[in-house]
Amino acid sequence: MAAGPHRDAETDDAKPATGSSTDSRANPTSRRRFLSAAAVGSATAIAGCAELAGGEETLRVSVWSGNYADRFEEGLVTQYEDEHDVEVDVHRGWDDILTDIQNAPEDEPPFDVTVAEGNFYYYGRQDDLFEPIREENVPNADGIIDYYAEMRGTEYGLPVDGAPCTIIHREDADVDPETWGDLSSETVADSEGIGVDTGFWWYPLYAAAIGMDEDEGAEEMHDEELHEDVLETLEEWNVESWASSGEDIWQAFDNEVIDVAQWYYDQTAADIDDYDGLTHTMPEETTGWFNNWCVVQGTDRRDEAEEFINFLLDAEVQSEWAETHPMMFSNEEIDYPEELEDDLPTTTEEAETIAFPDWEYLADHDDELSDAFSSIQQSS
Repeated sequence: MAAGPHRDAETDDAKPATGSSTDSRANPTSRRRFLSAAAVGSATAIAGCAELAGGEETLRVSVWSGNYADRFEEGLVTQYEDEHDVEVDVHRGWDDILTDIQNAPEDEPPFDVTVAEGNFYYYGRQDDLFEPIREENVPNADGIIDYYAEMRGTEYGLPVDGAPCTIIHREDADVDPETWGDLSSETVADSEGIGVDTGFWWYPLYAAAIGMDEDEGAEEMHDEELHEDVLETLEEWNVESWASSGEDIWQAFDNEVIDVAQWYYDQTAADIDDYDGLTHTMPEETTGWFNNWCVVQGTDRRDEAEEFINFLLDAEVQSEWAETHPMMFSNEEIDYPEELEDDLPTTTEEAETIAFPDWEYLADHDDELSDAFSSIQQSS
């Protein structure tokens, strides 16, 4: 998504492109880790900013690394450059995105526009790293599905793209999970095992909460008294692969270490045909990640940055984007390829089946839950 939607590994030349966290998302980071990293800084990013500062026709755009960046450049950048006579300078990153902004001089940010998954969007706003969005410059915001616009607010960034979590499973194994609750079933417990993401620990936990089915969606994650129950549910799963990248998941299947995995729809749908004997099922109720796109505080290209975000929100642009990158998009007029249209939402009612992590709440429990997740992993 980065340590999921932010720490994805670059693809292996010997393998097809995979869904590592860096591939799809930037690395969401806890407040504690963010502040620690900020103290270190990133001279490389700031130096790049200085080099490009004088280029009036250059727009610097920060995106997630790996497959996400590849498809972004191939599917969008050329089109935008041709239509607007602007050079788009793509900065690939994940954990370093927020720290690069914070460590740059106030009037010399390292880029003009940045992607921000829910974790980054929350912490970036807390540290005043984004400019307010001027709605009059982004008319395509009127087409955003209400649920996406309302779930985090749009004052400092507009929702554009994301992906739900899906369940990958082996076709010839005695498992056929259709819901997150099925990962607690005896059949899955008796299988070779389960693979889950470790960089973005909140997605396995949200999946476990949905599977508990004791509250609506994943509301168990938003009730401190139920956190232990969610953690116990995850601990009871037969987890055999604690993956730091999509490559880890695919390799675990190849090595017959697992029969089932929690992963991300965009990378799964793009890559699963390159692996024999695997299929995937997206539960009717699931969790997932979504990017808000933001104008970086201090940029002298604020108008151009908003124009670029407006471009990303265009229904036709998103429809073409979906042809090469199987994500869900925010415009209610999106036209998905036939193979995606049954899985991905186009209305608020459909989008409401995805429980996106609520960082307004999670921030107060970030370190505690992260430590508990790590403890489960280490003791397994």
